[in-house]
Amino acid sequence: MAFIKDKFKEHGLAGLMSSLNRFCGVLLTWRQHQALVRVIDQPQTRAVRARFPRVQYRYTLPYLSTSLDWQERWSALRSHYAFVNAVFGADFSQRVLDDRLAIWHSEQDGHVLSVHIQGLCPVTKHREGELTLCFKMDGLPIYKMSFSFIRWGDLNLNDLVGTVPVEHAMYIGRVQGVSGAMESIRLATGLLGDIAPQDLLMSVLFGLASALNIRKVIGVSDETCVSCDTIAVSDSSFSYKQFWDRYNGLLLSGGHVLVSLPLAEKPLSEISSKHRKRTQRKRDFKKQVATQSEQALRLVLA
Repeated sequence: MAFIKDKFKEHGLAGLMSSLNRFCGVLLTWRQHQALVRVIDQPQTRAVRARFPRVQYRYTLPYLSTSLDWQERWSALRSHYAFVNAVFGADFSQRVLDDRLAIWHSEQDGHVLSVHIQGLCPVTKHREGELTLCFKMDGLPIYKMSFSFIRWGDLNLNDLVGTVPVEHAMYIGRVQGVSGAMESIRLATGLLGDIAPQDLLMSVLFGLASALNIRKVIGVSDETCVSCDTIAVSDSSFSYKQFWDRYNGLLLSGGHVLVSLPLAEKPLSEISSKHRKRTQRKRDFKKQVATQSEQALRLVLA
């Protein structure tokens, strides 16, 4: 009874009815729900549930992409924690939750740039991934990329014939700058030789994928991003379409976008001669970031 009163006070009648509907959905699929709980309660990820007791219910709300149904969301959440338990060391989740896992680091003109793997976003309703790559400058976060490990078979896709259903991919549910950090983002871009923070995060992600032998990255579109309403209110100019186009993203059914690895780059001969040196420099730097990130992640694998 106290739960109902609290929900009504916090979210009103509509919020209360939504919570009751989700609760009924869990009851109707109780065995399936308990299977998820058992996976999360394994040694490598038990710390996540201890810190965020409601993590087991994240699939009952829009999760990763607005196009995923109840079963897809449950499958994706289960796959992520099963994968983490299978491949990472015992202290991985605790280090992630405590923000003690720096995966890349550099010093440029007196500024410290770094990328950390963090855990669940503490901001309410951010369900765009179980892990977050957080780009920091001088210790302050300025850009974030949230993702989860899923299996290809978790999504109801028939786009690529011959794809193994159990093959894992990294699903990116959010790429977003930190509110109020625009000046720092501009400064960081300059320090990185005109490489935007979101592109540096992609290089880090590619390094992580290489360490884990993952060859597919899937992401949301502008229409299926869980936080699209928040982005619209913030008047952000970020475009997922433009972002994925830079990585040869292939639009799949359900509004998902596929990036295949290793990434095919445009031949330098097809780039204007006056831009070739700059392009090669940026490519070399991003490859170096990916290699360093791969090496750092291998240290925390089981």
